[in-house]
Amino acid sequence: MTEAVREWWEATAEYFQDETDIDVGVHWGCLGPDVDDEAMIGDVSGADVVEPGCGGGQLTVALASRGATVTGADLSIEQLAHAGALAAEHDVSDAIEFVQGDVTDLPLADESFDVACNAFVFQWVNDIEAAFAEVLRVLRPGGRFAFSTPHPYYRLLDPETGTVDESYFDTGRQVRDSEDGLPELVTYRNTVSDYHAALRDAGFEIERMLEPGSPDPDDYEAGPWGERKPELLATVPSVLAVAARKPA
Repeated sequence: MTEAVREWWEATAEYFQDETDIDVGVHWGCLGPDVDDEAMIGDVSGADVVEPGCGGGQLTVALASRGATVTGADLSIEQLAHAGALAAEHDVSDAIEFVQGDVTDLPLADESFDVACNAFVFQWVNDIEAAFAEVLRVLRPGGRFAFSTPHPYYRLLDPETGTVDESYFDTGRQVRDSEDGLPELVTYRNTVSDYHAALRDAGFEIERMLEPGSPDPDDYEAGPWGERKPELLATVPSVLAVAARKPA
């Protein structure tokens, strides 16, 4: 990840967590139909799990509540502070270790985990090849890796008109100005085939690539700021979910 991404999260973490009020849980989707956990990570009871890019800790806490021993890593001290408070609130602090670290350079030992997972992280990462190589490094042989990310096609659409107003092939660094003197918002765009190639090049065996969704707008929510349009969400995939495995 980059310094610009870290600065943005340090400045906005408290506001983001307050406004979104994300439930503790294993959420792969975004404001609509989700993915079956069994298809992604299976039973994590008794497993050593790492969440690279744990953010506010909602997924980390949920996994610990399911009986896993979890390490959550994040670039942002502010996000980690929220995650630590959430773990204490749910009485699972003894099952969780939080560390500050970049997903492309995790401060974790080789072959330490049975499962790695995260949700909506890799759009913030400038080098998914390095991130996937790090996940492979810290997983034990046969370990599972599951993640979800905003679908790269959905991100091209104008939320008001539903028209494509950017090129799918314009990948890499994307910058948007922020309001109220906040740092600029920097994200990174990859195609579906970029994710596939990066996983294969890292050494993963890909088990599933899923695009959860429904044609019924009533199956979706508009989001905390009303930024998502259920009618649009019901026409194209908004989430890409992937399950892979490190060779045994």
